[in-house]
Amino acid sequence: MGEHPVARVLPESRLPQLDRIFDYSIPEGMEVAPGVRVRVPMGRGGRLQAGIVIDVVEKSSFDGKLTPIDTLVSPVPVVTPELQRLADAVAKRQAGGVADILRLAVPPRAVRVEKAWLNRESVEPAEVELPEAPSGYDEGHWLGLIEQGTRHWWQLPYGLHHTADHSVPNGHWEIAQLAAHALAAGSGVVICVPDWRDHQLLDGALRELVDESVLAPFVATETPSERYRSYLRTLEHTPSIAYGARHAIYAPVSKLGLVIVLSDGDDLHREPLAPYPHSRDVALIRGEHTGAAVVFASHVPSLPVLRLMKMGYLTACRPRHDRRPRVIPTALGRLAEDPQTPGRLPSVAYRAIVDALTAGPVLVQVFHAGYSPGLTCRSCGERARCLECGGPLKTSHQAGPVSCGWCGHLAALWSCSECGGSEHRPSGHGVGRTTQELGKAFPGVPIVRADGESRTASVPGRPALVVATRGAEPVAAGGYHAALLLDGEAMLQRASLDALEDTLQGWEWALSLLAPGAVVYLTDLEGKVAQSFASGGVEVLLERELQQRGELRMPPTIRLASVTGPRAEVEAVVSSLTGPGSSGALKGQIDALGPIRTDSHATFLLRMSYRVAPEVGATLRAAVVRSATAGPRRNARLKVVMDDVDALDAMADDPGE
Repeated sequence: MGEHPVARVLPESRLPQLDRIFDYSIPEGMEVAPGVRVRVPMGRGGRLQAGIVIDVVEKSSFDGKLTPIDTLVSPVPVVTPELQRLADAVAKRQAGGVADILRLAVPPRAVRVEKAWLNRESVEPAEVELPEAPSGYDEGHWLGLIEQGTRHWWQLPYGLHHTADHSVPNGHWEIAQLAAHALAAGSGVVICVPDWRDHQLLDGALRELVDESVLAPFVATETPSERYRSYLRTLEHTPSIAYGARHAIYAPVSKLGLVIVLSDGDDLHREPLAPYPHSRDVALIRGEHTGAAVVFASHVPSLPVLRLMKMGYLTACRPRHDRRPRVIPTALGRLAEDPQTPGRLPSVAYRAIVDALTAGPVLVQVFHAGYSPGLTCRSCGERARCLECGGPLKTSHQAGPVSCGWCGHLAALWSCSECGGSEHRPSGHGVGRTTQELGKAFPGVPIVRADGESRTASVPGRPALVVATRGAEPVAAGGYHAALLLDGEAMLQRASLDALEDTLQGWEWALSLLAPGAVVYLTDLEGKVAQSFASGGVEVLLERELQQRGELRMPPTIRLASVTGPRAEVEAVVSSLTGPGSSGALKGQIDALGPIRTDSHATFLLRMSYRVAPEVGATLRAAVVRSATAGPRRNARLKVVMDDVDALDAMADDPGE
């Protein structure tokens, strides 16, 4: 059986009750090492189950006869010790399974790719030519981003970097420069971006600065074989730059020295598969485990990042000079005195677009369709919030009662916390006809549509109207000569906890795509948000929002968990955590919102401090395992999602009983 006869195996199973280590004997002659893929018999029928060898030891704590491993699937240790520790920590934070995290991290095996990789010839690592550091920062601040053990929020610069054949946002270009500096210093780099557009922009910048042999791209449009090839590249002893969407955050690059998360406030960084980790949290855990520098890069900080900055856990790195484009708020209809002005455009914005189109393209940012309008104060336009819990107020129809979307409290005697007004109104309208209306207003001008269905990464510098939803804006060669931000009120008044943060992030990204001297026109909005955005006081707005979240016990100032399943089971779990029988450490530390009821199922939201969250997560995970074990088909009947902000929004849309 060899010197180390026992393999400790984690089954690659979605069943919660199998998310633990099983001991197997190693057959004579089989070379097994930690991190390799195997197949092992499981259950009474001996059905073969894929698994990962977590460790190889001399003895097992099990007294009986061990079952031998059936098959060594691959000799490649695809799970490194660092990835094992990371998966275990992320699973605990998310009240999930380690196997689920490894499923997100490790691509499926591609036999031909693996054989070619194993038979590759030894190649000397390419020499990295050190790019010049950008000059727009105080001495040492920019290079300080890659110092080991540091954690930063990096305010990205506005504007575009122009090469011979394309333009790329300055932020993406400087991220590529920073990665090249870290690689030249002998460190591996991981860069996590929201989507394919950011990946494409970053990919072009990196290929201009470093040799292709050091790049390991991860993108959803890749085939499984291509993704596995990139993954194997990160396993090599020479450092590399791994970059791409969510799953790239787990890439096991050697000598990891820098982790960058671009636009961490983007919803696409939240994994839609169990146990729903966020790239931001994975990055922070990797930094703690490895000592790598961690950088969150964006034009304005997300609320979780702002909270960490206020705590002193993150340090800000900002450009020395503010080159933010000028913003002019133009409330809808106030300036539309010209009868020839289109209905959705204030006259000043219309005239500016006409002038800008003589020089090049103009960006028109619109809100996407498909949302539930919230309620606002009729007097001052502030969001209407519940006086009990701070949740969004809603009404099922125009004459229906107004109630809180989170706690269900009826708001018959509501008054605005800002101005004292007692009347509210619905906000929000559709934008499906925007392209058609602009076509009539600007006959003969080409119109380019960019959204989830029409993928457009870049447009030429010729005159055109580019109508794009938030996050889908293509990069224009030379930059846009003007921008029009429509539907401001509709975007802000969504029944979503993150409406303000999400809207501001989208607006700032649009600003970064403009040519020097271009002006932005903000329509459909007036008041504090419009004034703060125009004056560059976005962080002040976010600080106020964070303070209000703390007063209302809302994320990210606390942690949140949603528990969904059969009503009786869910109520029993919630009662064990919040009722008289809860443990002393948890007593008074957790409160429940809900439930949302559908047929025989229910969802509760649990709010808790960061201090007790690990114990709550462990308790919820144990409940999931018990539920799965007791179920008739041995499948999990309880679903737990940590930091489930979407559940708050679902409560706002729930009609109740």
